[in-house]
Amino acid sequence: MLPNKTMSIDINKVNFYPPLIQDYLNGSLLKNGIVNWEYSKYELRSKIENRSFSSDSRKLLVERLRIQNSGFVLTSQEEDSLIALENESTLTITTGHQLTLLGGPLFFYSKILDVIKLCKEMTTSQNRIIPVFWMASEDHDFEEISSVNLFGKKLSCPGENKGPVGRIKSEYFNDFLNEVNFVLGDSERFNKIKTSITNSFKEGVNLAEITRLLVRSLFANEGLLIIDGDDLEFKKQLIPIFKQELFEEKAFKSSETQISKIAQTYKVQVNPRKINLFYLEDELRVRIERVADGFKTVDDQYSWSDEEMNYLIKSKPEIISPNVILRPVYQEIVLPNVAYVGGAGEIAYWLELANTFESFNIQFPLPVVRKSYFLIQEKLTEWLDTHELTIDQLFGDVDALINKFTKSISTDIISLDLELTNICKFYEELLLRGKAISPQLEKVVLGEKKRAVSALRNLEKRFLNAEKQKHEVAITKIKNLIHKIFPNGSPMERVDSYFPFLVNPALDLKKEIENAGSVLDINISLIKY
Repeated sequence: MLPNKTMSIDINKVNFYPPLIQDYLNGSLLKNGIVNWEYSKYELRSKIENRSFSSDSRKLLVERLRIQNSGFVLTSQEEDSLIALENESTLTITTGHQLTLLGGPLFFYSKILDVIKLCKEMTTSQNRIIPVFWMASEDHDFEEISSVNLFGKKLSCPGENKGPVGRIKSEYFNDFLNEVNFVLGDSERFNKIKTSITNSFKEGVNLAEITRLLVRSLFANEGLLIIDGDDLEFKKQLIPIFKQELFEEKAFKSSETQISKIAQTYKVQVNPRKINLFYLEDELRVRIERVADGFKTVDDQYSWSDEEMNYLIKSKPEIISPNVILRPVYQEIVLPNVAYVGGAGEIAYWLELANTFESFNIQFPLPVVRKSYFLIQEKLTEWLDTHELTIDQLFGDVDALINKFTKSISTDIISLDLELTNICKFYEELLLRGKAISPQLEKVVLGEKKRAVSALRNLEKRFLNAEKQKHEVAITKIKNLIHKIFPNGSPMERVDSYFPFLVNPALDLKKEIENAGSVLDINISLIKY
């Protein structure tokens, strides 16, 4: 049973998820043959029972994770996870994220906790499940990761970067760190997070290490393992994949049938390119394309013959980088994964990839939609209750809600539906009489009816606007409340940083998320504080 401070919102009663994700969660995609698996704990259990992972891959994974974390003193929980990962029965559940400054908005924090919760839920005496966070350190879109909303203020790190963001040196963020500390101020309740943030930026040599340090400060005691895919030894495992992608256009061809199925009813999230790989340097990440005499980067800076490309991927696989379509394949080669937890946008493109995984002979994990969380002060939910409004209604059309609310609390009769019915009857009678006199009068009567109905509707709007003015305080409160949970029309979890909630004395964010039910529960969680 959920604690009193957490409410569940039925996803079928609100317009929240895109249709593709809504139908994935409610089983319609399975029913209509678009996917061939259930979205359920039973399906995840089946993935666990049938997952295979070679001993060589496991040995390499543990070795590289230890090397990637060699600069840090591991917690006992992290060490325990690494030791457990040596066992062939130990598997993983993963989520990933761009290296957004300070992690980004609320869902960054909540989806990692979702993974940790799901691992605990699915671990049995036969199979230990370890939570993993995959850093998308090779992404090159700096603008997407360069800002954060902290206490209502947007903090940005200006500049331009065309290479993998994980390699950006920590000195680049000095001014940003100073601005963060200025916003946090000298209040004692911010001391802990200021220390975590400052230590991350001061001890990390680049953005990948900064992110690792920050995430460890939040979750190291939960045994979360953090992995960086920008790794030569991991890339060596991808050499056969790179070759098939470059010379056979494997991802593009293998996904065509599935994308065609999806496109008949839904918006396609990502259309694979014929080659889904980038060329990578410290200051460069640029797409590779096929040309008549071999391959080239789309900026024409580099070119290779077929033989040169073959040599390149065998001798320097670290300079080849998977795009968003092939990154899932990369993750499943490197990790003994049984599920990937992501947002609606991520899972939408995962749903395109089952055939691609099969074509590469790689087991496909269960794509799990992260749970969405909204946080609201308890006094505001009490105000809604006293005005006979529900949280569900805040997810709908704002104007329709306000009109309905105004009519419900008005002591006067605002609706002119009765008068409209009477006018329509009146003109129906006139129409019969007019047609009996002359067929030409039909258009005249219908025109007069249209003008009369329009005049009546306009009059009703004036009644409603006048009534709204009488209840302006309550209506403004509704609008402000909607803006709190959907700032500028976006869900708060995609806008507001999680840090203000972590330091709020009225809220134990971690505990409330832990108590909010399984990520596989098909609902939205509202946390009151």
